[in-house]
Amino acid sequence: MTLFLAPEDITRLATHEVAMAAAMAAAMAEGSGRAVAPPRLDVELPGGFLRVMPGAVDDVMGLKVMVNVAGLGNRYLLLVYRRGDGELLALLDADEITRLRTAATTAVAAQILQPEPQSEIGLIGSGFEATGHLRTLAQIWPLERVSVHSPSAERREAFAEQLSEELGIEVRPVATSAEACMASATLVLATKSRQPVLDGRDLPAGSVVLSIGSTRPDLRELDRATLARSAVLLVDDAAQVTLESGDVMDALSSNALAPRHLISMGSALAAGQRLLPDGERDVLTFKSVGTAVQDLALAGALCAAAVDLDVGRELGVLTRLKPFAAVVEPR
Repeated sequence: MTLFLAPEDITRLATHEVAMAAAMAAAMAEGSGRAVAPPRLDVELPGGFLRVMPGAVDDVMGLKVMVNVAGLGNRYLLLVYRRGDGELLALLDADEITRLRTAATTAVAAQILQPEPQSEIGLIGSGFEATGHLRTLAQIWPLERVSVHSPSAERREAFAEQLSEELGIEVRPVATSAEACMASATLVLATKSRQPVLDGRDLPAGSVVLSIGSTRPDLRELDRATLARSAVLLVDDAAQVTLESGDVMDALSSNALAPRHLISMGSALAAGQRLLPDGERDVLTFKSVGTAVQDLALAGALCAAAVDLDVGRELGVLTRLKPFAAVVEPR
C-alpha cells in the first residue's frame, strides 16, 4: 500500500524536533557511509528545468523530482521506497519537506560552527528559505534581534513585520548587505541570486557565514573574498557542492579556496573537534546544496509517524511487483 502525504499532513507531523533529528541522522549517515547520493540530474528546457535527485539511506531509498517553470515557480514530489522489497511506501508533496530539511540542516551546521547560542544574526534574503531558516534558528538559539536585507525594500519590510510578530523578536530591515554583515557574528544567506549578495571584506573577523543559495553553476551567493577568508568550508556533501555550487566552483578555479578547506558535516560531527579560524582565514563558512539523503531521512521519519497517527491518504498498490522468472534447471 502506498501512502500520500499532503502539505497539511507534513505540517502536522514535521515538528522542529523531528526535522532536527532527521537532519542530524542524514549528516551522520553520509559521514559513516550508510547513505548513497549520486549527483542530481538536471534536464535544461526552454523556460525552466526538470531535476531528479536519487538517493538511499538506511532502510529507505527514493528520489525527489523538481520541476521549474520560469516566471511561475517550482513543484516538488518525493517518492519513498522500502529497500528490502522495493515497495513504494509513500508519495509526498515535497515543498514543505524541502524547506524544513534545508533549514534543519543549516541549524545543525550552525551548531557545529557556532557552539555558543546567538542572540543576534544578520540575514540576507526575505523569501521562502529565509522564512524557514529564521523560524528554525529562533528555536535553537535565544534570538532577540535580526537585521535583514534584500534588494526590495517593500519585501524586506513586510518580512520584518511578519516575522517580528510571529516570533516575538526584533526583526529590523536594513538598507544594505554591509549592514547585515556587520550586525553580528553570524550571517545567513538565503537567496536565488545570480551575483554575490555580499562583499566578504565587510565581515567582522571570526564571522560564521551560513549560505544555502547558489545550488546551480549559474547562480552566485558568496563572493571570492568571503571564500578566500574561510578557514573551513563546511558542506553537506563535498562531491555535490563542487559539482553544483557556482560559488564553490568559482572559488576553486580561482584558487580562492582549495579542496583541503572543504569538510563534510558528517566528518565534523564524527571528529567532535571545534572548527576554528586560522590566521588570515578568519571566517568559518557553511555551504549547502541539499541532498536526497536529507529529504529521505525526513520523509522516512514522517512516514513512520503517519502510520502511527493514522495521517495521510492510502492510495492502494500503485506499483505491481514483477517477480523474477523461475530458473528452469536443464534436464
